[in-house]
Amino acid sequence: MRNQCWLTIILLTILRATWAYSMHHDTHPTHPQEDKKQLLDRQRSHCFSCASFVYLPLWSQLMHHYYPPKNFTDRCWQPDAGIGLVPCSSACFTLVERIDGEDYISEQHGVIRGCMDRLLLFGLDDDVRNILNAYENQRICRHTDRKLLRLFPLSGQTDVVTFCSCQGDFCNDHDMLRELSSSKSQHLHLVILFLSTWILLIF
Repeated sequence: MRNQCWLTIILLTILRATWAYSMHHDTHPTHPQEDKKQLLDRQRSHCFSCASFVYLPLWSQLMHHYYPPKNFTDRCWQPDAGIGLVPCSSACFTLVERIDGEDYISEQHGVIRGCMDRLLLFGLDDDVRNILNAYENQRICRHTDRKLLRLFPLSGQTDVVTFCSCQGDFCNDHDMLRELSSSKSQHLHLVILFLSTWILLIF
């Protein structure tokens, strides 16, 4: 009789434990898709996403080629906390290019920032994207032909653009006004050096 009593107590304890375990997992179900999404969110960084104001009048053409930026503002040259952000699982980018006026005489430059995977609507070529994503924990800037990146032509004078890539939260925050001024100064210095050398050779 005593053995039957103990057996009943053990069975009731097991049933209670099983019921409590079942209730806990019913109220807190595990969804593999949600877990995967949370993991991807943790792996993503964030990039500044903006374009200088000069792109806005051209966007009716560019919208067929590029993802829209979060902001059109000249603060994009020197981004701050008010500039838009996008989550990014690839590298961040900064693009600076010459944009000619309608008469192809006035010269101006524009800057775009964003996530590499959200630059072109139809994506970069795999080999180009792999090269641009290859550098970790550093910012790499290149003067390259826009045709290699399949960028929309905005200058009849040059196909050369400055394209910077980096990986990490808000890494595409570099002051591109300073970069542009430095590049122009270097170009002017080379022109003066060339002219000086040419004059010395003549005389």
